[in-house]
Amino acid sequence: MRNVSFLLLSPLLGAALVLSGCGKAGDKASETLIEQGLRSSGEKGAKVDLSKGKMTVKTEEGVTELSTGEAVSLPADFPKDVYVLKGAKIQMAMKTPQGFMIQMKAEQGMSKIADAYDAEMKAQGWTQETSADMGEMRSRSFKKDKRQAVVMVSKSDTASEVMLTLTTEE
Repeated sequence: MRNVSFLLLSPLLGAALVLSGCGKAGDKASETLIEQGLRSSGEKGAKVDLSKGKMTVKTEEGVTELSTGEAVSLPADFPKDVYVLKGAKIQMAMKTPQGFMIQMKAEQGMSKIADAYDAEMKAQGWTQETSADMGEMRSRSFKKDKRQAVVMVSKSDTASEVMLTLTTEE
């Protein structure tokens, strides 16, 4: 249940990270706000650090790191066998004890992106489990060993938005 609570708080966490650009006082206030939100969702000992252009949250479950902004890159330990769309701009990268979440913006159309994921993930040994094309959104899920990757592609005003989620079964 804590994972669900944490995911529900993700928008709050992201907003606090963006708003914390007001210096040390803003960082401290944002850290306190996030810690209070996590405590209300059951994370009693959560510690938040807003520094170095990212947010780090330490809980009993482990460490979560979130980066947003202009200079976001993949976490250093992001798996090499998970396809990341070539030419896409990474807008957000989050590493949790359960896996990763990467948000990207791309110039390619939704169908081209979905087709690229179909081919590239299979080439890396992933098995496609689901595929859905729903008008303004494409969704794919893949499985390999005890890991699952879900790709959701949606249309924005001038580009495509890609959300890639990677989790590991316990």
